[in-house]
Amino acid sequence: MTAVLDRPATPNARTEPVFLTAQSYTLTAREIVLALSAHLARFGDTLGVRVVDPLAALDAVMRFDGADLTTWAAGRTPDDVAAIRARAEHIAHDYFGPAFPAVPW
Repeated sequence: MTAVLDRPATPNARTEPVFLTAQSYTLTAREIVLALSAHLARFGDTLGVRVVDPLAALDAVMRFDGADLTTWAAGRTPDDVAAIRARAEHIAHDYFGPAFPAVPW
């Protein structure tokens, strides 16, 4: 028996479609989740339109962190990383609505 994967074994944002286009960058859904995760890891759960608008957080991460979307996970346990990413994906779904795709990890 041969198993066939319908998606790459290792997810790669470079092969995914662009979800958000800004003036100086584009982001896939995966990159949006990672950027929101970077914000959550640094500042805690401040994302909500009343506190910090998720779009403003995305823009800040892209402009001030040099689009470094992965170092926030360094030194964290796999469970912490998964929890932060899950919260970030939930925020993205709430903010962008049903058009925001599920991100396979």
